[in-house]
Amino acid sequence: MPTSRVRFRSAAVLVAALVGTALLFRCGEPSDPPSKPATGGGKASMTNPMAESGLNAPPAGAGAAQAQERRSPPAFRFSDHSAASGITAVNHSGTAGVKEYLFEAVGPGFACLDFDRDGLMDVYVPDGDIFDHYDLVREPDPKAPGKVRPVLRERAQKATPFRDHLYRNKGDGTFEDVAVAAGVADERWSFGALAWDYDADGWTDLFVANLGACRLYRNERNGTFRDVAPELGLVGDATSWNTCASCGDYDGDGRLDLFVARYADPAMEVEKQRVAKKIQEGTPVTEIPGRACLWRGLPAYCGPVGLVGQHDSIYRQQEDGTFRDVTVEVGMVPKAPKYAFTSYWFDYDDDGLLDLYVANDSEENFLWKQTRDKDGKIRFRDVAEELGVKFGQNQNPQASMGCATADVNRDGLLDIFVTNFSHDYNNIFIGVRYPGGVSFKDRGQQTMGQAVFYDLSWGCGFHDFDLDGDLDLFVANGHVYKEVDLFDKTGTAYEQYPAVFECLDASKLRYREVGPKPFKGPSAKPPAWLKPEDIYAGDGLEVKKCNRAACFADFDNDGDVDVLVGSMNDTPTFLRNDLPADPSRRWLKLMPRGEAGNVEAIGATVRVETEDGVRQTFPVYRCQSFLGTDDPRINVGVGKAATATVTVVWPGPAATRKTTVHKDLATNAAYELLVDGTSKRVELTPVRPAK
Repeated sequence: MPTSRVRFRSAAVLVAALVGTALLFRCGEPSDPPSKPATGGGKASMTNPMAESGLNAPPAGAGAAQAQERRSPPAFRFSDHSAASGITAVNHSGTAGVKEYLFEAVGPGFACLDFDRDGLMDVYVPDGDIFDHYDLVREPDPKAPGKVRPVLRERAQKATPFRDHLYRNKGDGTFEDVAVAAGVADERWSFGALAWDYDADGWTDLFVANLGACRLYRNERNGTFRDVAPELGLVGDATSWNTCASCGDYDGDGRLDLFVARYADPAMEVEKQRVAKKIQEGTPVTEIPGRACLWRGLPAYCGPVGLVGQHDSIYRQQEDGTFRDVTVEVGMVPKAPKYAFTSYWFDYDDDGLLDLYVANDSEENFLWKQTRDKDGKIRFRDVAEELGVKFGQNQNPQASMGCATADVNRDGLLDIFVTNFSHDYNNIFIGVRYPGGVSFKDRGQQTMGQAVFYDLSWGCGFHDFDLDGDLDLFVANGHVYKEVDLFDKTGTAYEQYPAVFECLDASKLRYREVGPKPFKGPSAKPPAWLKPEDIYAGDGLEVKKCNRAACFADFDNDGDVDVLVGSMNDTPTFLRNDLPADPSRRWLKLMPRGEAGNVEAIGATVRVETEDGVRQTFPVYRCQSFLGTDDPRINVGVGKAATATVTVVWPGPAATRKTTVHKDLATNAAYELLVDGTSKRVELTPVRPAK
């Protein structure tokens, strides 16, 4: 009702004006709003969000050329291709609007894959569910014999079942949903999706992280999949909230292993609210209110701090293809479980042993370093604190959602990017080499902290959208509290624009924000000299939704990277990158092909050096952005370069791993890179618009 909205807004303004208002059990929002410019570990400034970071402002003492650079629109153009693409399924993540439980506020990630091997990127879109389809029951606790515990049990019959989607790329700019025919129309409450070739047969398989039982869809090589999770030991249990999975051959036996990230136990929270409110057992979940905490003085759901966290698991693939939980055996057990979202395997220190990064909500993040003793026994140790990635620069817990790794500043070391809650900043942990190892320094606040201070960020990726030889950044944004729209001067909103940053100087971490957000965001205060046309980057960035996922792939095989953005209780947004043809914007598409059980060479490092001396480094890994999987092909922008030399450091211990050099590769082309040192040029399947 309109009168209710006015009443709430008046109350909200009053609450916001009160000093010391308690923000209880919020999803990662800092306890105190920043008030002073950062000095060392101090708080960030709340002044003009662009002025403090240097974004969209001429550098001090800049010449005419530099000033013009800041005012020339970017070359890439993201057009809104959503309706025309056919990727139009509405997401279901609990009831739309105000949520009763945190569980409903987390949308799923997407997975890009070429499941039918026709040379075109398809996309798997998990869907969520609603509490109407679940019963709160008590069942024997397998971890505590003789005791029972609450479980959210999925009903066998649902009034309106919601299914995951598999969109096949038809090669004419459109997609068709073939999930039912392909056997992957999972009806469970789905979150993360990992596309990987677990059995090394050359066909991409799918792992789907669910509430309760997970799926491992084996590609049957005929357009269909079969769920083999039960027979391979990857189902999990009914109490697990599995958020995402990442894969890598951590033990070097030639077979891909699996890490499954978990968040918290939603059944325990629902039961806690039922007991606190003295509601009778057997009451439908939808009749058990969950908003028992306060957010800015308004009732809101609780969490994550205070929820019953769940431990993550690492599964080692055995010789017979089954998987065994070795979490305790390898020491990957923290003192207390956290609230994990996105994770990935990568070799941060280049010692040939895969390590694991985990982004946790509202608690410290993990960096599990792999070690081996003289007998080869594998153990993992959390080195996040000593290496500077446990917390951000201000040394406070942040609400980490998405993450990705890339060589942001082109120094040959992998860096870590992490997205966080609103009224905070995103982290750019820059790798720094020192005698004997690698550590990290958070440069997020200085680089673009104030430009994203009011954003609540999720999916993310560093990609060269304009093919000029450096990495630009895309971040999907959207709030978790619909109630935020009841406030007048928070600087944020439930539906948000994506944040897009064009790289101007990689070595100096110099960026400018492009698109409509600097002019149309709730806290927009652009400098007087800046005009919208100066930073226009396509009508696709004008789409404002409550976003979560961001999946990056060259869907139309034209050499540049497109973006598919997922939204809460809404349709996805397909952002086609319409980069104009330009001889100064060339590209490479690289596909390392490994041996034995790791045919995708996951864990390898690819280094590209062009004839003009520009060097770039790319890790081969899976699970990026937010709970999802990007295009498995390495998409490289090379600027004007006509040729490039590509070096592949293949997976394996440093003392024995192979390195191959592939010289004089012509650009504007795709290549398979083979472990014997040869390369094979691949003709890309053309995408022709439908008539």
